[in-house]
Amino acid sequence: MNLFERFEVLEDPRDIRGKKYRLIDIMIMTIYGILNKQEDFNNIAYFIELNSGYFVKLLEIECGKTPSHDCLSDVFAAINPQKFMEIFIEWTKDIVRAKSGKIINIDGKAIREAQDKINGKNIPYIVSAFLSDVGISIGQVKVDDKTNESKTIPDLLDLIGCTVTIDAAGTYLPIAEKIISETKKGNFVLKVKDNQPNLLADCKFLFDNETENILYDKTLEKGHGRIETRKYYLYNDSKGAIIEPTWDKIVNSIGKIEVTREYVGYDKKTVTEHYYIMNKNMTIDEFRKATRSHWNIECGLHWVLDVIFNEDASRNRVGDSIHNLSLVRKIVFNLVKLDNSFGNVPTNRKLTNYQHDFVNIENLIFSVIPTA
Repeated sequence: MNLFERFEVLEDPRDIRGKKYRLIDIMIMTIYGILNKQEDFNNIAYFIELNSGYFVKLLEIECGKTPSHDCLSDVFAAINPQKFMEIFIEWTKDIVRAKSGKIINIDGKAIREAQDKINGKNIPYIVSAFLSDVGISIGQVKVDDKTNESKTIPDLLDLIGCTVTIDAAGTYLPIAEKIISETKKGNFVLKVKDNQPNLLADCKFLFDNETENILYDKTLEKGHGRIETRKYYLYNDSKGAIIEPTWDKIVNSIGKIEVTREYVGYDKKTVTEHYYIMNKNMTIDEFRKATRSHWNIECGLHWVLDVIFNEDASRNRVGDSIHNLSLVRKIVFNLVKLDNSFGNVPTNRKLTNYQHDFVNIENLIFSVIPTA
């Protein structure tokens, strides 16, 4: 199914009386706006108005004009985010035929300008799931602030399985147990930091005192004015290394990464240590790949959403509009990521092609995106 057909079934929450635009048409026009780097409903509506003749003809809009920013805001505030997410997930399953063995990265991201400063509310966070092997977004949930991230991650885990990497914000026992439960049958790679002091102390004690049976690897990377050395240490069959019995029951492997950064031209060097727990024994290559893949959600998804699609500047905050517009951006992100019609070119160059000729956007929406 193409994008139009997949999302055409999304339930329309509006009263049929006085309705001028089909929900799918509003969705399509919004996708055009985001592909043209419009970050909120004011700018998206203005962009659509400037191209009203094109949209009226393309979508056969009977009233002969395009929707206002109030119309866009009201519609996206009213859409049921759970229903929208379910269709999004079915669409990604269509794209990715088999997810078994894949690595999924989970991390949160703020949308700072959407903070309701007048009413003193927190900055909204969107916790996203990213399929690093393919490079596409596969799900999200909204939280009120970063401190509630750990409470929201289980809702996202209901939607996905596989090997899951989560930063320290998700290193909590209920989350780990849910990942490896009978229904999920997944695996976890969880970072351990100061929010779990006893667990962190156990990991440090292990590597400070254990000299045998440690797997080791080292990588060296140069670029951006610095030299980065990463030393990987892995201890399998770690039963008994963690004092807390419930954690010790589900943790089978403990890892450590020592990162040394030297800055070219400056007499400066930093050394940091990172600790991880896993529910299954790993090879050193699997450990390195799983931990490095977590950077993909920062560099491959969050960076693109902020720097290229300017999500952090989006001010929409009414109802569920934050969640729903963020999900539309992820639809756009996936479309652009999977579009190979221009060859192997960066995202910004693809966007230039879309903006130059809207036929290229029509291909995204009305043609079948190849499976990954």
